[in-house]
Amino acid sequence: MARAFVDDRWLKNDEDGNPPSRAAKQSLANAKDPMKANVPGKWRSALYGQGSRWRCRWYTLRDGKRVQKSRNFAKLRDAEEYAAAIEDDIRRGKYRDPQQELRIFRDVASEWTDGKMDIKQGTLGRYRRELRVYINPKWGDRTLREIQRDELQQWVTQLTEGGYPAELQDDRESKPLSPRSIRNIVKVVMGGVMEFALEHGWIGENPIEKVTVPRITQSDDDMVFLTVKEVELLAGMAERAGRPVDGLIVRWQAYTGARIGETLALKCGDVDVDSRRARIRRTWTDDGKGRLVLGTPKNGKPRSIAIPRFLIPSIERQMEGMGDDDWLFRAARGGNLWTNTWRTRVWRKAVRLAGMEDEGVTIHSLRHSYASFAIAQGADVKTLQMQLGHSSPSITLNTYTALWPERLDDVADAIGELRAEQLKTV
Repeated sequence: MARAFVDDRWLKNDEDGNPPSRAAKQSLANAKDPMKANVPGKWRSALYGQGSRWRCRWYTLRDGKRVQKSRNFAKLRDAEEYAAAIEDDIRRGKYRDPQQELRIFRDVASEWTDGKMDIKQGTLGRYRRELRVYINPKWGDRTLREIQRDELQQWVTQLTEGGYPAELQDDRESKPLSPRSIRNIVKVVMGGVMEFALEHGWIGENPIEKVTVPRITQSDDDMVFLTVKEVELLAGMAERAGRPVDGLIVRWQAYTGARIGETLALKCGDVDVDSRRARIRRTWTDDGKGRLVLGTPKNGKPRSIAIPRFLIPSIERQMEGMGDDDWLFRAARGGNLWTNTWRTRVWRKAVRLAGMEDEGVTIHSLRHSYASFAIAQGADVKTLQMQLGHSSPSITLNTYTALWPERLDDVADAIGELRAEQLKTV
């Protein structure tokens, strides 16, 4: 049967094997300073008065060998409770080595990221960046045992309001983060590290599971929907801020729904003007170190998107004289356009010239606008999902559900017409 033992580190039997007297024990229990207690030297151990008085010890098997483990306590009651818990865990097969709880969080996080072989490099880079910037400054040097739910919840409040420790460039102050960012940092990344520790038996439970994070709402996504006239205004201002191709990029975004990283990764060979299709095979993605690299689209799968007929002449001019491996939307000297550079040099200027600086318009607003145009013209969820490259129809529906018009009356009328038509043949 599994056993754990509680020992008194300060007292021992005398040379004749006699245990300490009741009076000696009572004097020690009542003394604030053990050195002033009335305990004869014959009952004082070599460790008398040093460290915590009580030791809980038990045995486990490691590599087939019996190994003693122990933990010290100041109070007898705490040692006895711990011994009972250890015995129970051993009997139920849930025992974990308490020393494993002393692992340093940043070391565990490194093991977790090093084992992430099944995710995109851009996603892995984001995990490492969030660990470096937001998580390790607070938790990196803590042991797993020290990471508790109450302090985690306080940290979430800091992320919401600002003032949290962070590794930010140019000594910038930490500002409030969006609910979506907080969820990724707390639940996805830190929660993933703690779940990794739980799976290895280093902790007994994942404290992140019971931590509450702010609710994500549509407004959190800055979902600005532009009209066609506003899109054309922005396209004109982009041409004014840059070159004609920059206006075409704005129109492409708004009238195909492609992501900006996908758009700037297109090559001429990806476009078939005859079938009015473009093959989205790759995208520019952050490697987590501030560098952009080519990777697969967001859901990991290539897709074909439809091109409106009115864009074809402009696309044909872009492709004129170019080979299949040339960039479709390219820099003046023929190289690729960088997302961040285009955003800074063209997009922000176009927004300012259009007088939309204070309206929350982002590059992603063009993609949202495409969705609103398509839904208004009768696009169903599955078709829109395929064009936008969402991994499932539910994502499309959850994102844009408010844009679909209510058609209850149409459905009721259609059922009435169906009934009338079929009764005619009876």
